[in-house]
Amino acid sequence: MRFIKILLILLPGLVWAQLTWICATNGAGWSARQKFASAVFQNKLWVLGGQEATRKNDVWYSEDGINWVCATNQASWSARRGHAVAVFQNKLWVIGGYDGARKNDLWTSEDGSTWVNIPVLPPWIEREYHTAVVFDNKLWILGGYTGTYSNDVWYTPDGITWICATAQAPWSARYWHAATVFADHIWVIGGSDGSLKNDVWASPDGSTWYCATSNANWSPRRSHTVVSYDNKLWVLGGLNASGQRLNDVWASENGTDWTCINQAAEWTARYEHNSQVYDNKIWVLGGYDGARRNDVWYALSASAITEPELNKTKIFYDARSQSLVLNATVSRLKIYSLAGSLVKVIFCPAHTVSVSNLAPGVYFVQTDRGLSKLIIRD
Repeated sequence: MRFIKILLILLPGLVWAQLTWICATNGAGWSARQKFASAVFQNKLWVLGGQEATRKNDVWYSEDGINWVCATNQASWSARRGHAVAVFQNKLWVIGGYDGARKNDLWTSEDGSTWVNIPVLPPWIEREYHTAVVFDNKLWILGGYTGTYSNDVWYTPDGITWICATAQAPWSARYWHAATVFADHIWVIGGSDGSLKNDVWASPDGSTWYCATSNANWSPRRSHTVVSYDNKLWVLGGLNASGQRLNDVWASENGTDWTCINQAAEWTARYEHNSQVYDNKIWVLGGYDGARRNDVWYALSASAITEPELNKTKIFYDARSQSLVLNATVSRLKIYSLAGSLVKVIFCPAHTVSVSNLAPGVYFVQTDRGLSKLIIRD
């Protein structure tokens, strides 16, 4: 007898299933922008500054990606874009950027509203489009544009005393790159050194670097985002050498071998956006897709689905009618195969959705409430 259950059993190969993306909001409380910065701080998503019609120095936060609160409409640091933001010593840090001139100032906040300037300027030169990470209990900055391309790496244990890990890393001097911490290493990925790059570099200490690959199988790009999630590195979107905006998503377990998870994600192709890992999900925020955006999207990896996440879907099976029963109103229901192919989509589905025509197998069911797994057996 045929039966259907919604389960959380992770089968081999599911880690590479296509991500399904859900739009948290098409219009966040913060204005549409690009070249901004974001962070996860005090269990909230944060958006800081960036470029609208003019440069911004507002600060916003959200607990769900949908409802946003303005911590301050005008922070003490000057309106800017191309800055870096990090969470270090239980504070938000705004680092450098461009406010009409390149900067090397540092500002900290314990609440996102009140900001304090670090009174001692660091020894590294003013810059924009650099990256910042927190690694080994230190704050690091990497590369950027100083009037020329840079590949210096600096760190500080306290925000005041800065040490140069290397004045010239072996990765080419660049900006518009991305960086993250993964597998106890700092990673620098892609960007521009005058031409766009698709190389991947890693370091266990900030001074010694090795090239995981000089030619990843995703296209050379800049202004993309990188996150560490579900024990993998992820590259999302960006701008390629042809000037084409991208919305592809790639993942790697080692930085060398990359798999395309989404050839075209449901968010529009864009660059100068931001990505974070928050609430066990990957988030994509704002950016430029031909116009500035303030939409917010999230996706959950198949191998990261948890029991609370499953319960959010409120989907059940009626064995008599071979139908899914939705105990919540949703705007859309999508069913994907194990390989990530779209099998069925229903807009504004009714209370029950027949699945009697689905062949035995493993599927994912996506609604705007979340993602669940569907196993159909003979």
